[in-house]
Amino acid sequence: MRRSASTAEAPRASGRRRQAGVTLVELMVAIAVALIMSLSILGVLVFSASSSKNATTLGTLNNNIRGVLTLMTRDANSAGFMLGAAQAQCALTLMHDSSLTTQPPNIYPVWGQGQTHGGNLPFTNGTTSYPPSGWSNKTQVLLFAASPSVPQYTTTGASPNVLLPSPIATAAYGSSWSSTMTSGTLQLTTTSGLSAGDVAMLQVPMSGALVCMRIPVSTISGTKVTSTPGSKLMPANAYSDFATQITGNSTSYGTLSVGQLQHARLLDLGQSTSSMQIVEYWIDNSNGYPVLMRSVFSALTDSLIGTDALAPGVVSLQALFGTIPQGTAPGTAIPTFKAWSDVNPATDQVVSVALAVVTRTLYDDSSYTAPSKITVPQPASGLTAPDAFTDYSVSTAEKHRHFQVNTIVIALRDATWE
Repeated sequence: MRRSASTAEAPRASGRRRQAGVTLVELMVAIAVALIMSLSILGVLVFSASSSKNATTLGTLNNNIRGVLTLMTRDANSAGFMLGAAQAQCALTLMHDSSLTTQPPNIYPVWGQGQTHGGNLPFTNGTTSYPPSGWSNKTQVLLFAASPSVPQYTTTGASPNVLLPSPIATAAYGSSWSSTMTSGTLQLTTTSGLSAGDVAMLQVPMSGALVCMRIPVSTISGTKVTSTPGSKLMPANAYSDFATQITGNSTSYGTLSVGQLQHARLLDLGQSTSSMQIVEYWIDNSNGYPVLMRSVFSALTDSLIGTDALAPGVVSLQALFGTIPQGTAPGTAIPTFKAWSDVNPATDQVVSVALAVVTRTLYDDSSYTAPSKITVPQPASGLTAPDAFTDYSVSTAEKHRHFQVNTIVIALRDATWE
């Protein structure tokens, strides 16, 4: 009987042994499933983190560029105000300063020039580090000449009376005098407010446009003002050298003469380095990645006031200039957009500027591949090269970067206020 009992209990004991654990195969399957689930969750987390990083980066870029465009709009709105909103802007401003080897011979309320590898920046003696050598994409240096703020207006005792910004002390029309153009002497109706050492802007009407010359006030004798020829701001042959500059720039202005100087107006800019400024936007690559920079120079002394880094990742800055014929009232003609190389300040009046800023992220996103070209929208239909924005070609090194394009058209207030 005991044998029968032992035999009867054996299956139950065996069953209990099977229920006490899992087989090695079952364990391996469970580990594999858990590993697959963990990798899936990790992939989701990595993708989410990458997407969040890219979204944050693009958001930061967008905020930076919006701030840049606001600053550019402010500078554009001030362009030309160094002579007052009630005054016609200078179609051409001649400058002489032997200390600047790369200074342009003239300035405008707003203008631009191509930025090339190793090229010179205006108002500095240095060279650019951007764009890279062999670069095919277009980028420019953009410049504004303006008073840093809109001044109040006062009436002077000049004859005839004119409205002038209060920081500008005097305006005086010349009368006949016997000095030659090489003497640097002007005979004025009044020198009230002028002081030796001041910098002045001489406005000369020539062929329907104003040609301006930055001159130093070296000495004052009665109502005569002399700008010493060969001094820091005055050429060796005085107004004769300025006349050569005018003719070399454009024959549309005609030839400068003593008779025209007799009908010129002198605006005293004083001695403050901040009364008239040149603002320059450009791209720097000296730290290994492109950054949009803003430099401010004194237009009285050509000295650098300061430089700020505005936005990393800007790879192209382009500008087109909305023009109407000189003498046409703004608002009565549709502007024609031109590249600066096609703008003739003697015949074209710039009333607006269109800007395009192309920006990219600083780091790769391996999950993203950029298109071969980034389209830059045009400010008007029918524009063709070179008077059009250029699409951005993505290089091999940038194919995993995100890009964005911002464009804006800014009306120049000085032109619309005339």
